[in-house]
Amino acid sequence: MSLKIILASFILALNFGCKNNVGNPKKDASKIEQISAVNKFDHIKKSSFKFQFFSDSSYVFTIEEKDLNHQKFEKFDDLCYAKNDTIYFSHTRFRYNGSKKAVIKNNFIEFIDGDFPLKIEIKKNLFQTKSNLNLKKYSDYSFFSFEQKFHERYFEKSKRLKPSDLNEKELIELDEILKKCFLENSAKLKKIDQYLKQCIVVLNEKQEKEIRINCYCKDYNLNKTFQYDLIDMSDGGNCNISLKINLTKHNYSDLNISGRG
Repeated sequence: MSLKIILASFILALNFGCKNNVGNPKKDASKIEQISAVNKFDHIKKSSFKFQFFSDSSYVFTIEEKDLNHQKFEKFDDLCYAKNDTIYFSHTRFRYNGSKKAVIKNNFIEFIDGDFPLKIEIKKNLFQTKSNLNLKKYSDYSFFSFEQKFHERYFEKSKRLKPSDLNEKELIELDEILKKCFLENSAKLKKIDQYLKQCIVVLNEKQEKEIRINCYCKDYNLNKTFQYDLIDMSDGGNCNISLKINLTKHNYSDLNISGRG
């Protein structure tokens, strides 16, 4: 076979291969979305937070706001790294609220040690997350990681409180003790299924597991946001109650019913 025939055959094959790849470029396999978390708000204006973490140790955080005559879009992106169930913002803090790290648990990502708390609901998670309570039967419960500077006011003053979590067995016991509290105080409280329950779990200085629970009457707007942010309510009567449950001692205490304002 002559050199001209070989060369012509090579060019023909190359052209054929290129035509087959037109419109079907190879995907970049080095960058995979591993975490996607979104909060959507729909009050006076529509807004959303979205956090994405990728396999190349990069993240993208976007904020979008819309109302009748205004639209705002912000985008933050930088590098971080993941270890176990935690994402660390190593070189610079998370640029939106200054957090050093974010923990992944109970189908949420919580940004810790920042200028203000931030918690976003996970829609996609490729990690094998260890702390992941099944809340299908407990959909009116929400859990928040303890941070001393934000949550100390809910507990007796102590610098030895440490953040903690519950397992499935402890969640069941928590619910049983709370039901007992409502039963024993039924004359003063509404039925338990009329409340949203926000919980903060700690280990106290005696290494006992305590849960501070704030309960609020269900409401159209609160139902949509109670998993994202702690509710700040100063009155409300029996639509605003709080108590402490000690799972080590298997009891409840410090039941407080708010004034009516």
